[in-house]
Amino acid sequence: MKLSTALLALALSLGCALVPAVAPAHAQRAETTQAILERGQNEYDDLRFQEALQTFSAALVRAGNTPQDLARIYRYLALTYLSLDRRDEAEGAYRSLLGLMPDTMPGSDMSPRFREFFTQVRARWEADGRPGLPPPAPVSIVHRSPAQAEREHPVTLTASLEDPDHRAASLVLAYRQGTNAVFQRLEMSRDDEGTFSATIPASAVSPPLVEYYFEAIDAGGLPIAGRGDVAAPLRIAVPAPGGDITSEPGFWIAIGGGALVLIGGAIAIGVVVSNQSPANGTLVFTIND
Repeated sequence: MKLSTALLALALSLGCALVPAVAPAHAQRAETTQAILERGQNEYDDLRFQEALQTFSAALVRAGNTPQDLARIYRYLALTYLSLDRRDEAEGAYRSLLGLMPDTMPGSDMSPRFREFFTQVRARWEADGRPGLPPPAPVSIVHRSPAQAEREHPVTLTASLEDPDHRAASLVLAYRQGTNAVFQRLEMSRDDEGTFSATIPASAVSPPLVEYYFEAIDAGGLPIAGRGDVAAPLRIAVPAPGGDITSEPGFWIAIGGGALVLIGGAIAIGVVVSNQSPANGTLVFTIND
């Protein structure tokens, strides 16, 4: 089989460099906040409350949220938590909404049960002196992703927090096999040194990849920081049986500034587009026998 001259010229003109079909342990290009909010609202309207909770939690810890974005996020978090009968978290989210938008009242579009709950929350908030939402001290999650994982073997992940005001009450690991399942959540354990750890079970570690992210949760049950999220998770490559073929030197052929890799009966060219381009990403051309 011969690679066409035109395709080779295209690859070289773009400065191609081989990348694996599944890039290990990296965050995917993020959706916009508005796109995430629309997705979360659709999930809520479809009564997919667990998925909506993950989506709105991801939106909450995004940088650059406007007050209007935050108000919308807190409102839907409050509704979602209450739909899941998690009343303490629902109250915390609604109080955060009131701190941003003090004139907020339970809408007539809510069910009587929801309207009564949020009316009571507002009364308690007013009795507490109508506290505002203080500017949050930044919280960072420090983590180094593994390059890849062995199929059907558990993967233990570790992380630490940079949390000067001690706002975080817990750290959660969310994981899934592949790219379509609902994320499963694990509360991470903390050792005496302040390092958090949790293990992705072997049953979730199968080709081609595992996706995961972290969330720091405050005492009220609300997310205050993330590393990756439901819309842009971190990834761990999981090679198929037979091992990671890209680690075999015999499968690589250097071409100028780029490379070709022979995979079975196909030749694949990976093209890395500059991260400064608005359409950054990876293009993969494959020609089969």
